[in-house]
Amino acid sequence: MSGLAYPVHAKNINGFTDYLLFVIKYYYMLESIILGLLQGITEFLPVSSSGHLLYAGTVFMHQSYNLPLVISAHVGTMLALLIFFRRRIKRMVLAVLQFKNNEYSYEWKLWYYLIVASIPAALAGLFLESRIEKISGIYLLGFCWIINGLILIIGEIMSRQRKESPVNVFSSLIIGIFQAIAILPGISRSGSTITAARNTGLNSEAAFEFSFLLGIIAISGGFLLEIVKKPSGFTHLCLVSGITAMIFGYFSLIVLLKAIRSNKMKLFGIYTIISGIVAILKQI
Repeated sequence: MSGLAYPVHAKNINGFTDYLLFVIKYYYMLESIILGLLQGITEFLPVSSSGHLLYAGTVFMHQSYNLPLVISAHVGTMLALLIFFRRRIKRMVLAVLQFKNNEYSYEWKLWYYLIVASIPAALAGLFLESRIEKISGIYLLGFCWIINGLILIIGEIMSRQRKESPVNVFSSLIIGIFQAIAILPGISRSGSTITAARNTGLNSEAAFEFSFLLGIIAISGGFLLEIVKKPSGFTHLCLVSGITAMIFGYFSLIVLLKAIRSNKMKLFGIYTIISGIVAILKQI
């Protein structure tokens, strides 16, 4: 009888090991899907992707997401932008390749204004990002979420009184300054830049387009900074994260455009104010 006990015991151990490996496998799969979902939705909706990732990683998972997954999610949202704005991007590429063609004069101006708007954020990232990372926490996130909500609500009310005007150097610089402020966790890049654009005279569609064309430059810059860290460990889970972020990112762009057209940005503002208050109260 004792000779039969060991195989049964060993079989039980192997069964438990297989079950444990199964749970671990699908835990990491779920983590990659959640990251892609959060990145896809919050990167474009004016609720701050960095804030949600910080909150989810710190409060729920008690850890930071691994860099390969984060990079893959960023690639996914970048692809969503490229697909959504493919016609405008095509014309902007052709403007560079056919620079003597007057048909693309608007796209040349757009390139110039996008470069001007990118300068404040580039300077902020160069000189302030490392310092902000050191002080980032749930308290700061909570206060910034509240500020983000006020920007969206007050900004939408004020924009209704503005006269329409095309983008220019002044408006580009203002939009760029608001993008630089979004280096803080909890301040939405899309929300702050769209609000700034609408309050400098751009209509809903123009503000939306300029914000996200500017976002392509910003996301590309952040992606390059992450690549410089030479991450390793890219797996099939990174592909899952990237595809999830791309799909949800694309539909988030559709939702946001409808919200801008119908003057419902304040709903996102209310959400981030409530989120900020909850985040602060949880730390007390």
